[in-house]
Amino acid sequence: MKMFLRRSWVYSRVYAPIRDFYSWFKNGFTNNSPDLVKRRLLMRHAIHNATFVETGTFLGNTTVFLASFSAKTYTIEPEEKLYEMARQRFANSPKIDALKGTSEERFPELLPLLSGDINFWLDGHYSGGITFKGDSECPVASELEQIEKNLVRFDKVSVLIDDVRCFPLSQSSALDKSDYPPLDTLVDWARRNKFSWQIEHDIFIAKNH
Repeated sequence: MKMFLRRSWVYSRVYAPIRDFYSWFKNGFTNNSPDLVKRRLLMRHAIHNATFVETGTFLGNTTVFLASFSAKTYTIEPEEKLYEMARQRFANSPKIDALKGTSEERFPELLPLLSGDINFWLDGHYSGGITFKGDSECPVASELEQIEKNLVRFDKVSVLIDDVRCFPLSQSSALDKSDYPPLDTLVDWARRNKFSWQIEHDIFIAKNH
């Protein structure tokens, strides 16, 4: 396990950034943004010293980054091996709670316990490889529904949704990607709840502050 984590760390810190930047440049900055770009964006749009809720822990590197400027970070991972890695990695990190399960299972339990300023990093959709694939490849619609139900208890809120390029532009174009709601769903959610919204570097950003 330690050797695997070390190799994962070297890959994520050295090889992956070079590969991702080259791919991003080669494709005209239209595909998935490199982690460094996403992290700069998260720093800029998230509420600092607030609670962070992350879906899709994966190796936990983004979790560590989010925890560096949040008061408390909850990260949700349904895949057994990835969750176990996260549980061990964050066992002695009081600012990070790793929760096993899908967001559909965990949000109804977790969100009613939270209050104050909240950030959401929604990145729990199926991405191939060892990432989790449940009944739905993309639980964002359910996640937004649960967030909306609990907004009355929250103050400032930032919702950031990764891989927005995967969301179809309209319902008619969503037929072959039925698990991904159309982009209109995200925009309508933001407008209905009086959130400002924008899309930047493959991330949908909605804020009420």
